[in-house]
Amino acid sequence: MKSARILIVDDDDHVRDALVDELSPHYSVEAVGSGGEALDALALYQYDVIISDLKMPDRDGIEVLEFARQHQRDPVRVLLTGYVDERAHRALLSPDAPYKVGKPWHDEIEVVVRRGLEHRELTRRLCASVDDALTLTTFDDELAATCTPLELSEVIVRRALTAEGVSACSTIVRSEGGEHVVAGGSVSREGPGWYLDLPLDMDGDLRLRARGVTESARQLVSYMAHRAQRRCGVLEARPPSRGFTGSDARMNQLMREATLGAMTSSLLHDLASTMQALNAALSEIAVHGSRVPEISDAVADANAAGEEAVQLFVQMRKFIRDGEVRVKPIPASRLVERAVKLAGGYVRDRAQLRVSELPTADVNAAESLFLQVLANMLRNAANASPEHGVVDLRVTTTETDVVFSVIDDGPGVPPAIADTMFEPFASNVSEGTGLGLAIAAYVMDMLGGKISYHRDPSRGACFSATLPRRLPDAPQVGD
Repeated sequence: MKSARILIVDDDDHVRDALVDELSPHYSVEAVGSGGEALDALALYQYDVIISDLKMPDRDGIEVLEFARQHQRDPVRVLLTGYVDERAHRALLSPDAPYKVGKPWHDEIEVVVRRGLEHRELTRRLCASVDDALTLTTFDDELAATCTPLELSEVIVRRALTAEGVSACSTIVRSEGGEHVVAGGSVSREGPGWYLDLPLDMDGDLRLRARGVTESARQLVSYMAHRAQRRCGVLEARPPSRGFTGSDARMNQLMREATLGAMTSSLLHDLASTMQALNAALSEIAVHGSRVPEISDAVADANAAGEEAVQLFVQMRKFIRDGEVRVKPIPASRLVERAVKLAGGYVRDRAQLRVSELPTADVNAAESLFLQVLANMLRNAANASPEHGVVDLRVTTTETDVVFSVIDDGPGVPPAIADTMFEPFASNVSEGTGLGLAIAAYVMDMLGGKISYHRDPSRGACFSATLPRRLPDAPQVGD
């Protein structure tokens, strides 16, 4: 960044010379020996960085840097000092405080300057993106007011060329006689940065071409083209691009989650209907088999399981649709018993399941949601366990919490996904969606609890789900 211009302000000749020698290979550096000289220079010229000593005979560094803040365009300001008095301390704690570098600075000054310039560049890009976004608030109105393709083309080109990062833009019409520019200038296919060639009408004969250098500008022009397509009657969805990065990757992730949620809601509706039909059939069987105790007991158990499943489906659909979460006091023992019913058979097909002695304690939870968390923990432990392994479900209490821990004999979580295991789609296996632990973390956060992982010293993975303990109501005064 040789073009960055730096002003050094220090009354010590040796300090000035040292700073000039250190920074000159990378920046355009000027130096003055007093605060008064600095104010004169700042009033006449534009600088990217101002480095000022704190203590000087005429004007101190705080005055110099404050003057720079008021008279320069977003400068990087650095206060150079061997100590900080009370006034400097207040200035360094202000919302728009300068950077501080102590004496001796060693390599710190160069690092601070580089980071300050990088931060300023990011801030400028963000402001440019916000300004561009704000200018689009009336874009649809301008498009709606156009009556001809030429007018529409002029609106798009004019708006695109005002965006930071767009270097060239035009609209062209293709016909049997070739291509004709109807707005803007020519846009070369070759050159630095990105190049766009997008259809604006149904047949693709009216096209927008643009070139630029920033990703935000590319997205902005793509959005303009999309809105113009709608004005021309093209209402198709824009397919997502490949190789997502940054905000695009996050949007893709959210869309996948939303799609899964919609599909799950539909599936739960169908399953609930199926379970209700099965319950009706079981009731008929119960009428005819009432004289046989074994049949009667089996039907009763099946009916109870079916009713629980239906209620679970109903609650899950409400959550997916409305985000509705109803927390109520539930005995910890009931949650364990139901989770074992849900996932116990799956676990026992793969490992031995051991359940600790259950404490007498209630938790505040949404039962159906927490059951999915605990059942998922059990299934994951079974999948990770070796043949003839053991899965332990232990419940412990503290004064404020109840902790449900699941321990297995597997290899533990691979280091490659350890930092991201609770994020969507983080998985080291090909089966499944990679959403189990992410959903568990989301649910536990909604319930006011948490889920955590550690490697058991003598076993494998240990996942713990912690819920707030429901404490007895405090006795009223006079009771």
